[in-house]
Parts: sequence; C-alpha cells; structure tokens
Amino acid sequence: MLPHVRSSSALKPSPPPSDFRSRAGCRVRLFAFPVGLVMLLLAAPLSYASSLHGAVLDPQSRPVAAAKVTLLSPLNAVEERSTDATGRYSFQALAPGRYRLVAEAAGFSTAAAEVALRARQDQRFDLHLKLGVAQQQVVVSASLGGALASEVGSSVSVVSAQQMDNRGDRTVFDTLRDVPGVAVVQSGRWGGVTSLFVRGGESDYNLVLVDGIQLNQFGGSFDFAPLATDGVERVEVTRSPESALYGTNAVSSVVDIVSHRGDGPPRFSLREEAGSFASWRIGAGASGLAKGFGWAAEASRLDSGGVVANDQYRNQSALLSLSYPAGGRRQFSFHFFGNAGDAGDPGPYGSDPDHLFIRLDTYSRDKQNLFGYAFSYSEQLSARFRQVTTATVSTNNSYFRSPFGDSYSDNLRAVLNTRSEVQVSNRDFLVGGFEYNREQIRDTYIADASNAPFLLPRTTLAYFVENRWAPGSRWTVTAGARADDIRTRALSADAFGERPAIPKAAIRQVDPHVAVAWLARDGGGRGWAVGATRLHASFGTGIRMPSGFELAFTNNPRLKPERSLSFDAGVEQHLLGGRAVLSASYFYNRFKDQIEVLGGSLTNLSTFTSANLGNARAQGLEASFRWQPTPALQIDTGYTFLQTSILALDGTDLALAPFRVGQPLLRRPRTSGFYTIVWNRKRLTLESGAYFRGRALDLEPNLGAYACALDLPCLFENHAYARVDGGFSFRLYRGFEVYGRLYNLLDRHFEEVLGYPALPLNFAAGIRFQFPGE
Repeated sequence: MLPHVRSSSALKPSPPPSDFRSRAGCRVRLFAFPVGLVMLLLAAPLSYASSLHGAVLDPQSRPVAAAKVTLLSPLNAVEERSTDATGRYSFQALAPGRYRLVAEAAGFSTAAAEVALRARQDQRFDLHLKLGVAQQQVVVSASLGGALASEVGSSVSVVSAQQMDNRGDRTVFDTLRDVPGVAVVQSGRWGGVTSLFVRGGESDYNLVLVDGIQLNQFGGSFDFAPLATDGVERVEVTRSPESALYGTNAVSSVVDIVSHRGDGPPRFSLREEAGSFASWRIGAGASGLAKGFGWAAEASRLDSGGVVANDQYRNQSALLSLSYPAGGRRQFSFHFFGNAGDAGDPGPYGSDPDHLFIRLDTYSRDKQNLFGYAFSYSEQLSARFRQVTTATVSTNNSYFRSPFGDSYSDNLRAVLNTRSEVQVSNRDFLVGGFEYNREQIRDTYIADASNAPFLLPRTTLAYFVENRWAPGSRWTVTAGARADDIRTRALSADAFGERPAIPKAAIRQVDPHVAVAWLARDGGGRGWAVGATRLHASFGTGIRMPSGFELAFTNNPRLKPERSLSFDAGVEQHLLGGRAVLSASYFYNRFKDQIEVLGGSLTNLSTFTSANLGNARAQGLEASFRWQPTPALQIDTGYTFLQTSILALDGTDLALAPFRVGQPLLRRPRTSGFYTIVWNRKRLTLESGAYFRGRALDLEPNLGAYACALDLPCLFENHAYARVDGGFSFRLYRGFEVYGRLYNLLDRHFEEVLGYPALPLNFAAGIRFQFPGE
C-alpha cells in the first residue's frame, strides 16, 4: 500500500487554450431569504443627512496622518477612512443611531469611543491615541459583516502593511511565518511550491481569500508562492475551522488578504529594488477618495536569475479596488486580482538520503495564472437592516512542462452570496443568507480510458446564519451554522471507458461554530500594574471535499468529505499601561475520514484507489508577546508547541504503511517561533527578525511517497534551523526613502522541504517614493 501524502509540488500556471469554460454551463438556483423580505416590509423611512468628522491626535495633541478610522454600527463594520496630513477624517450620509469609532496607527494603542447621531446632525469627534501596542483591528474573516478582533472568540492574528514593510516581507508567506500556530514550508527558492500547515492541519485545509475572492483549487489545495505583499493593506489569519461561514476548505484556517482601499486623500507610490542572484523588483500604486468614489490600484513585478541552472523566476501581480456610494444608502464595489508567474523547476539538489540524485533538471518549468473578480452591492433598507450581495469568479490555471510530457490543470470557481444583516438591538446582530458555489476542474490526469481529460464539476447550495450577541458590556457570544448541499453531476460510463461512471450524488452537511469573548478585567494600569484581561474560546467543525484526483482519478466517486472537530481557549493580558500584551492559547484538533490513496503501480497509475480511512490528532500551545518599552522601540515574539499524532485507520489498530500509530504528521515541526525588533528614530528605522523551526518528519526528496512502494527508506528527519534577517530604511527629502535588507544574514544552510536548499545569505536594496511625502 502507498501512503497518501498531499503533494507540495502541485502543477502550476497557465495551460494551453481549452474550451472547458464554454462547456461549463450551469443553472443558478436562487432562493429568497425570508428574513430579508419581512424586514424590508417593516423598514422605516430613513434620513441620511447626518455626518461625523473629526481628527486623530497623538498624546501631545498633534495630528496623526494615515491613521485608520473605522466606523461600526455598533457590532458590525460600516466604513473605513484614512486620515489626511492634518489628521482629519470624515463620514458622510449616515443614518441616525449609535456608532462606535475605532482609530489605530502604528506605534499607538487603539482608541475607541461611542457616538450617538441624531437625524440631520453634523457632529465632530476627536480621537486621542496613546503610546502602546494594545490594538483592536477590525477583522472580516472571522465574523460576517466584520467585527473588532477583541470581540471575536476565535484566534485571529492581523499583520498590517506597516509591519510587512518594517520586516521587508516580499511575499505573503513571509508574513505568515510570524503568526503563531502557522508553519510555512517552501521548496527552497523563489517560485518554489509553498504550503501552509496551521495547527497541525493538512496543507489543503486553509481557505485562501483575496478581497473575499476564493482562490483554492478544486479540493482545497493552494500554492502560496505567487502572492506578493505589494498593494496589501493587511493579512488576517483565523486559526480555527470556519466552515460555518465559508463551507468546504476552511478546515484549519482562513487566510484573508485585504488590499489597499481608496479611503483617504490621493496618494501615489513607486518602488524599485535590486539584489542577489540577479533579483529585481518594481512596483507602483495609487489610491484616493473623491466625492465618495474610492479607488486603489497596484502593479508589481519580481524577477530572479536563480541559484542553479533552470532556476529563473518571474512573478507579475496586479490589484484593483473601486467603490462608490449611490445616494448614501447603496454601496457598489469591485475588486480585481491578477497574477502571472513563470518558474524553472530544477528539482531537488540538496539532501539525498537514498543517493538517487542524478543531475539537475534543466528543462522543466511551471507556469501559473491566477485571476479573481468580485462585485458587491449593498443597500441599507432601514436603520437596522442591510442586504449585501456579492458575486465572485476566480481561475487558477497551471501548465507544467516536463521531459516526461506536458500537463495542465484548469480550475474555475464562481460564487454568488447574498446575506441579510439585521441590527436586532444595540447588543444583538443577526446575519443570514444563501450561497451558490460552483467549482470545476479539467486536468491532464483526470482522464477517461483513452487519456482524454474531461470536465469534473461540483455545485454547493448553502444556507447560513450567524448571531453576534453582547449580553453585557464585557461579553460577546458568536454562534453560527451553515447547511451545505454539495452535489456532484452525474457522468456516464462512456466518459470513462473501462472505469465506472460517477453517479449523481448529494452530500448534506451542517457545520456549527460557537465563540465567546469575555473582558474579565478592564482598566489600563500604570507602571508594572496589570491591565485589561480578555478570555476567549471557540468550538467548531470543518469539512474538505475530495480533490479531482481523489474523486475521479482513483476510481472512488463515492468518497465522503474529510471532517474536523476543533476547540481552543486562550487569554490576552495587557501590561505596563498598555505598552505590552501577552497572549497564550491552547488548541485541540481531531481530523477524521481523511482520504488515503491505496495500492497502485508506477507503470499503471489507474490502479490507485482511495478511501476515507485516515484519522489524526493535533494539539498544542501558542504564545505571543508584544512590547513597546519606549516610543522608538517595539518588540514582537511568538512561540508554538505542536504535538501531532497519526491515529489508526478505521476498523484497525494500524496506520497505513510505512507510518506507525503515534508518529508525527509530515512537515509539522514540534516547536517553532519568531521575533521582530523595530527601532525608529526620526528618519531612521532599524529592524531585525528571526524565525526558527524544530525538527520535522519529511519524505525522500526524489521519489517522495513512491520510494515507500519500492521498499526504499522514505521517511527521514529534517533538521531544525534558524534564519535571521536584518534591515534599515532612511527617509530622505519629501517622500523619498532608501532601504536595504540582509536575508539569512548568518548564511545558514537549511531545507524547509528535504532536498530543496533555502537561499543562502542574500540582500536587497532599493528606493521608495511616496507623494505626498510625510
């Protein structure tokens, strides 16, 4: 038997032209959500003549430019603004009622206040920031409608654009290394396949969103290598199953990448840098808000000559965000994401424990195209009721050139989501709606007996509901559930020749989620005094539907989805008058019905079979500490202890050979951690950061799981490593800034994936220009 190991070398970008989209006609079934109709009939006439404006000020009452101001009403996010050079913000055409204002800026604790607006009132309200690191970012990935992270019981981390700039992150996966509970595994170089393992979950257990656009391939897999940080406002990581909100694929986490918005005065930026291995990077962006119309755009490119032969890399990315309010009650928005990459694939050339390496592959190349489009329309039908409808389309296409024959994979996903948001009271926010999700794949290896690829579609119809309730001033309880009806279209036996047909089938699944946040102690405190204490806990389930390979290629069309059950609980303690925050969480994940690929022959691939037999467990501790001892210095650290275990196959007391019951899961380190130190003095910023990872179990790099079938040693221990980086930036005259950074400055040799060496000591240096300059 051959163990099922999800490949981290999934095929990549843009295939030859295919007609699968034109042949993928589908009928959309729309269902009215009854709450929306009832609330519409009860809606009271509104007046939208009220406005709210003011300034964001520092402890010395000086204006804070580019601060983020969010308006909530009162439990869900309404709008965002960035302050201008004089620290001013403004919200127009507001309905009367109670609102919350939240202001945040780098180096300061979040300022929040409640405001009551009367009809046709123009009110001024200033927000005063204090020095510290206690921040309350608004997140959109962990709760429908958006909510303050402090009021969400799930474990959520938010990394801002400023933090990414300070650390010199060029890719999103670099950003994710500094999130507790997250293990990033990259195949060595720029463009190398990059996987994410969150709290011990599989690499295809993470739902990936860019501005709400789902990018996962059919079955959940996703390669993080192409995602650049250019144009990214923040990255949210929710570390818990969120199938109650999103359905399939959100088993271990949701990674939501939010691009810049046009929410302030017009701004323009330009960046150019060069570095080791003939690397070159350029980017340009612009954003602004004028008469309610918001716009933001970013384009970037990264090239590298590589380390060895056939290691060249090119990555081009673009983001566009448009928004427009119509009459104050309606809001239109459009988002676009595009990425095109081309990477050489020289294969493994590092560790070779079975001595199988022959020579570098100088022919194979990966190409990948990612595109996503989102259109959203919302209408405030009454002071307490809003209807939001969103339509998204994404394509994830790859083409792989190889001496053994070329192959491709075309993925298409279309999602239509409509939800009703009801402000039941100032302490109760209810959301419910319907979603239609159509995904399909055409792949070289999903073929009939004549080796002709065929289209494999899947449709999900879902109802969902979430209630966010604040029974007291210090409690927030969020409870939700989603009912999915997942349908596979029948394919006749003629499409398979000797293989059986895929019968028409429907899988019905209900996934609940409950989260609680409690502010056990309020207050700032002085000196070494203990400040606010927040406790949080969550429970939920998740599902992942079979991939095209598991469903069609391996001859088992009746596979069930993989499932998870998860629980976590934690504490967040504020210290030193808000200048330090200590967080710690315990988590437990139980994975069941995992799909195992069995049997098979290297000369007859169609003899592989698959079944829902696998089980696994993961539990551990996460801890983080953020401290700002002086206005110029900020320190961030994090640590994760993870214990994973392979459990026995269903109906047996054994694991699938060559694994053993109790053995750790592949590529999940037992320990990992990071630190970041940023020092800012006038125009100069200095930064140092490090990431370390403990030992992890890995596969033979040349044949992978196939080595097990050939009776060769196939499981090996991958050594621990630490990578230290450092950099600087210096602001010149009127918006010009020069910067430089050393990566792996201790020049350590290590491999995140066995056989694929990481880059040695390398550098990048460049110049940024921003108008207007600060």
